Amino acid sequence: MTVRRATHLDITSLMVLMNEFRKFYKQESNPEEVESFLNDRMNKEDSVIFVAVLEDQLLGYTQLFPSFSTIKLEEIWILNDLFVSEQFRGLGVASQLLTSVLEFSKATHRQQVWLLTGNDNKKAQQLYHKIGFNNTKFKHYVFNF
Repeated sequence: MTVRRATHLDITSLMVLMNEFRKFYKQESNPEEVESFLNDRMNKEDSVIFVAVLEDQLLGYTQLFPSFSTIKLEEIWILNDLFVSEQFRGLGVASQLLTSVLEFSKATHRQQVWLLTGNDNKKAQQLYHKIGFNNTKFKHYVFNF
């Protein structure tokens, strides 16, 4: 298995994974909008997507968005997505994706990577703690329109 940065050639396979990621978080399946979203991200180069690949098959992906921290006065990455196809879970795919994210973050001189996960996603939380992510003292809020 290798982890590499996604390209436009990955969009069709990546769209399937991203649609599954959204369904995991109780969103409606919408492959067309997911594909459009991916095309926008790649064309605008406003996110970084890594894919785990084995024999030309995408096993999982992660997506980073650039941001800033006023508190730390530095640039950060927000790890918005981390998803591994169900049949490849438990094989270390997520760990390798996270390792690639952390290496990339150091190479791009970001001092922090922020992420969120569902309160009930205990397996992901265990992995994040194992890799070295820490809970913060901040409470996350969202306002939906």
